Amino acid sequence: MLKNNYTFSVAPMMGVTTPSARFMYRLISKKAILFTEMIASQVIYRGDYNKFLKKNSLEEPVILQVGGSDNELLKFSTNLANKYNYQGINLNVGCPSKKVSQGRMGACLMKEADLVRNCLKTMISESSSEVSVKCRIGVDEFDSYNFFKEFISNVSDSGCTTFFVHARKAFLKGLDPKKNRTLPPLKYDYVYKLKKEIPHLNIIINGGIQSLDDCHNQLKFVDGVMIGRSIQANPFFLEDVDFQFYKEANQPLKKNQVIAKYFDYVKKNIDIVSTYELLSPLLALCFGIPGSKRFKQEVNDLIRKKDLKKLEDTYLNLIAA
Repeated sequence: MLKNNYTFSVAPMMGVTTPSARFMYRLISKKAILFTEMIASQVIYRGDYNKFLKKNSLEEPVILQVGGSDNELLKFSTNLANKYNYQGINLNVGCPSKKVSQGRMGACLMKEADLVRNCLKTMISESSSEVSVKCRIGVDEFDSYNFFKEFISNVSDSGCTTFFVHARKAFLKGLDPKKNRTLPPLKYDYVYKLKKEIPHLNIIINGGIQSLDDCHNQLKFVDGVMIGRSIQANPFFLEDVDFQFYKEANQPLKKNQVIAKYFDYVKKNIDIVSTYELLSPLLALCFGIPGSKRFKQEVNDLIRKKDLKKLEDTYLNLIAA
């Protein structure tokens, strides 16, 4: 089984890491590991899985993230990950949303380590690619380092050796998912200590990392970094990733070519994929520009009109400026 190089990963984000966004990210970085949005295993089983699991070969390497705790449904999802040639499958044990918890998915499963271990055993037995977990350092009142270490130790008995850890605990009540990403304090020391005490595990850290310098500092203690909202806000955050983290030749990125290639993708898919999915990644490219609020309004107007020619020219002029 091929192992993925998780030195730098783009976090799974609901409503963000769509196939279209992943296409754009891959135009900027060839090496960063990409993740799908979390897809509930029950949705995959009951719905149009061809729609949910579609991806472009350009996106690879890309990991399918699933949510769930039913062995048979996870088995079904894992076999589809094989069929659709995902480079890995990841079990979400970190999402704190109320809806996810009600489905017995996400961070609530940190209270059921035995169940998570058994789910992963099933997934590993079915998977032709690497199986991993994304979790928090704790949940609700279960927030000690010992709880965190015992959870990871128990779960790793499944044979899973790769853990993506958001270095905050999750509150299942009282905080929405957005606040759960910012209000619980970061405890990087928990993650560093875990890596030191269980060195054979592959530990990737997530949460509060906002620059490539921050990434390099984290890599002194762990095996990889995972970045989410900073890339959502500015896809060109990925611009130097291949050079700095994967030792690829340093070739200046031609942003106008990224825009042109992305619009070629938009034009091919405008009658297949929702306009919102296709064009929402473009709004992030307004990051940091003067008058960005007015510019975004102009872009939204062009999106509604589906005036792709003017929209493309607008972005090419933006990049040129």
